[in-house]
Amino acid sequence: MIEIDELSLIKLVEEIKPKLVLVVCPSGIRLECIKIISNFSKKYGFNAIFLGESCYGICDLAESEASFLQVDLVLHIGHNSTLRRAGKMTYFIEAYDNISLIPVVEKALPLIKEFKNIGLCTIGPHLKRLDEVQNYLQKQGFSVYVGDSIPPLRKGQIFGCNYSTCKMIEQFVDVFLFIGSSRFHAIGLYNLLGKPVLVLDPHTKEIFPIEKDALKVQKHLLFNFYKAIDAKNIGVVIGLKEGQYNIPAALELYKELNGLGKNVYLIAMKEISNEKLNEFQNIDAFIETACPRISEDFFDKPVLSLQYGYKLIEYLKGQKI
Repeated sequence: MIEIDELSLIKLVEEIKPKLVLVVCPSGIRLECIKIISNFSKKYGFNAIFLGESCYGICDLAESEASFLQVDLVLHIGHNSTLRRAGKMTYFIEAYDNISLIPVVEKALPLIKEFKNIGLCTIGPHLKRLDEVQNYLQKQGFSVYVGDSIPPLRKGQIFGCNYSTCKMIEQFVDVFLFIGSSRFHAIGLYNLLGKPVLVLDPHTKEIFPIEKDALKVQKHLLFNFYKAIDAKNIGVVIGLKEGQYNIPAALELYKELNGLGKNVYLIAMKEISNEKLNEFQNIDAFIETACPRISEDFFDKPVLSLQYGYKLIEYLKGQKI
């Protein structure tokens, strides 16, 4: 069950007094958002438009849509962070999962008994209960470390593109416990730090090491990298989402790769999908400058992240990577 920070919502609506509101949220909580905001709209006298596009993080803003729709306010619900607003109209409203985390942590005890030093991390919906987990594990005799807040991350929080809270404690930790249902967060953590990561899913009560999945992604990324070395035609993809827009990096890649004898094409799109990329039949490989996690997906053609794009340039110049 998802709980939305209704007090912040009430304060915001009473302050701005909007007539037309755009509501942005991840698909997993859209139903709850529709119910809650529909009730609020009747009580406070505004009309709500629910954005039907995908929304993956705080970078996934909808300012251009808001401007086109001429709304007074954008409510971005469910991507918790230290940020309170972004752009001209976007305000972030937090949402939390009220499921208890202790049952799955208790179930994990036999699997972590060989470790002494535990690192804890999670995603936005479970942040409120992380202190409870830390206290529980400490009572079981473990030394438990949780990384301090580094904006936009809260204490113990990770994004799919930002693991700063874990990196600050890695030297003290034997194993990380990631509490959540998303594999890709745990995969990113393992591939960045190389330490054991156990996934604890509070909904299914599943507990499993992520190493096998993470190594599969590593091989996938390396395979794509070496395929891109031989590519004659490279597409550099510019993300059109406001928080992912990085045309300076795209132009830098364009210049460098052209200078190294590649045929380079600049491509812009909002949602980077296999179907859309396949429409560019002349392209042998892509470098996307939008979100580092996208390149971990399996496409028909090699897709590199910006980081791997820079490594490709270094390799083609004969530099060590």
